[in-house]
Amino acid sequence: MKRGAHIAGAIRYSPGFTLLEAIVALVLLTTAGLALFSWMNASFDGLNRIEQSNARAAAELNALEFMKTVNPMERPDGQIKLGQVDVKWRARQLAQPVQNRTDTRDPGPFSVAMYEVELTLEDRPRIEPYTIVLRQMGYRRLYPVGDESGGGISPSLPAPGKR
Repeated sequence: MKRGAHIAGAIRYSPGFTLLEAIVALVLLTTAGLALFSWMNASFDGLNRIEQSNARAAAELNALEFMKTVNPMERPDGQIKLGQVDVKWRARQLAQPVQNRTDTRDPGPFSVAMYEVELTLEDRPRIEPYTIVLRQMGYRRLYPVGDESGGGISPSLPAPGKR
């Protein structure tokens, strides 16, 4: 009998994969790999959005804290760099200034008015420019401290430790 000849009814198995089995295995491996890469890409996109959201929140907090130091009656517009963030503001007076009142309802030493302040924050490439609108009180002293025309206004509470 010659080598490679088949005996009737006998099936000869060769060890290893057939071409069809190899192709099926590669298709399954590729499908699993694509699903894994798609999941990883979605995870990285989510992390990027979280990072941008955190950067935006930090920029907003810094800008709002800074704006507490700005008197819109004296500085209606301006610009400053807080860290990497450029902050620009423009204030618009909403009502005519009025004189404030003391606790006893007497005229106080300040002229006050409400302002609408538009803040623009920009930190490229991390944050696209955007605007925040807030309302803030502006004030101006009408007469110097101790001026007799102000009726001798003094602090309502004594300094700590002094009576």
